[in-house]
Amino acid sequence: MPEGLRSPPSDATHHLQGLLLPRPTHSITLIPNTCSRVPQHEPAGANAVPYAYSRIMSPRRTAVFMIAFAALGLVLPTVAAPLTGQATDSVSDNVALTTENSANAEYVRTTETGDITLDLSPSDPALAADGLNPEARTYVADAFRIRYDGDTEATVWITNDAASVTFLADGAPIDARADAVTLAPEESVAVGVVVDTRGATPPESSEFTVRANVTDAGTETADPAPGIAAPDPEEPATTRVTSPTPTSRALSLRDTADGRSVTLDLNRLVVARAGDGALTLDDLTVVSDGGDLDLEVSRTTPDSAGALPADAGVRPLGAVRVVERRGGVERATLRFGVDRAYLDAAGYAPEDLTVYRYDGREWSERGVEVVSRSDERVFLEAGTPGFSTFVVAAAVPDLRVTDADFRTGPVPAGEGATVTAEVTNAGDAPGARTVALTLDGDPVAERRVDLTPGESTTLSFRADPSSAGTYDVRVGSADVGRLVVEGSEPDTGGDEGTPGEVGPSSPATSTSVEAPAGAETPAVEPAGGAPTETLWLTLLVGVVALLALVRRLRE
Repeated sequence: MPEGLRSPPSDATHHLQGLLLPRPTHSITLIPNTCSRVPQHEPAGANAVPYAYSRIMSPRRTAVFMIAFAALGLVLPTVAAPLTGQATDSVSDNVALTTENSANAEYVRTTETGDITLDLSPSDPALAADGLNPEARTYVADAFRIRYDGDTEATVWITNDAASVTFLADGAPIDARADAVTLAPEESVAVGVVVDTRGATPPESSEFTVRANVTDAGTETADPAPGIAAPDPEEPATTRVTSPTPTSRALSLRDTADGRSVTLDLNRLVVARAGDGALTLDDLTVVSDGGDLDLEVSRTTPDSAGALPADAGVRPLGAVRVVERRGGVERATLRFGVDRAYLDAAGYAPEDLTVYRYDGREWSERGVEVVSRSDERVFLEAGTPGFSTFVVAAAVPDLRVTDADFRTGPVPAGEGATVTAEVTNAGDAPGARTVALTLDGDPVAERRVDLTPGESTTLSFRADPSSAGTYDVRVGSADVGRLVVEGSEPDTGGDEGTPGEVGPSSPATSTSVEAPAGAETPAVEPAGGAPTETLWLTLLVGVVALLALVRRLRE
């Protein structure tokens, strides 16, 4: 037996348990997200941690490895710490764990006795941080490697029972035998981890088991289980998303490939709220120029970069600002999620929404595409050639009175004036509006219109003032003109009464329209055919003089 190795126990299954923490009494499921093989021809070295396998049944052998998963804290550390380990079985030379060439080996350490620990907490003295962020999804790629140095093939996977932690193997789940990765001699696979604290609190510690099924020499190798994904060339070596504040996200990508897209989960960054719902920025997909990329995403006010164009016909709902701190992108896609409760409270349909981008000089509409719907949410995407400030806005109806008129000639007494108005929806969304006719600012009639974009209709109103005077007439915000209602001359003749008799006259009104300045207004003339007051007075004086003359002659 090689030096430093011990024989396997008789139960044919071995466990290497880290000594930092005792075996937990509760469980956490560790569900890997991604998996694939990364061929590496790595010689065995001091950093390798071999594991034993034992014969379970011929012709295959199964090895089980246990590693302590130390306390999960609140923020991912970033200070490097090497991994060393010791062998645990005489036949463990073929399957090993190693951090050699791993991009994020700093998250893996060992105890004084050489037991392996994957530590994401402040307990690791080599890590200067406070633990994992709450309500966040943290991804650490390529934390360690599983390497096979045998002569046949080995199928490896990781099992556990913790719900908030996911192990990754470069592209596909490896949490079950059906999702296992098959390694040829001298091959290795990179393993990462995702910790999801959204809606759940990770346990203080947990254990995961690395399993290996090694094919005996001369035994036919079964085909790999279906569903094993090929390596994802778009995945960066490291992706990190943190939430410095509830309204911001800090994104870090390392070793990105030029021209490859990477999708970052922003954990529903709230952009706006209405009622019981929210409008959120869920994901950000970037096509990097290659290398490292650091981004800051934060919620801001819609007017932080200035007002939207006056003729846009939209109402701003919320805004986000994306700043490149390191590296650059060729293009990006913003994916928004909108609660149906938000749409109901705000009074919009998904098709009413759009996105505007400010590039430092002017605004441009990027538009949105509805990509999926559920009973609770609607998802929209907007593409952009670069970053800056983005405003989510809703198209609004623009119902306006485009033309209004009424009769400008005399109106007979007792009759009013008919006012007509044309109303058009010049906006980009359907809408309804109540249009009012006002005299001197007082509404005297109303009409309700409901128009689609570009649609027009003609409304008719009746103006019947109750007293004489001059009235300013408006339909909505449109100035129509002035309506003049005049009192008529007293009626001292006509069909009633006895000729020569003076009686009280009944006031009558005649209605005419005074058009806006520049229009001719017909003169209003009194009706003819009736005796005037001067004629009656002359006749009366003549009668009195005649009576006086007759009386004097008699004397």
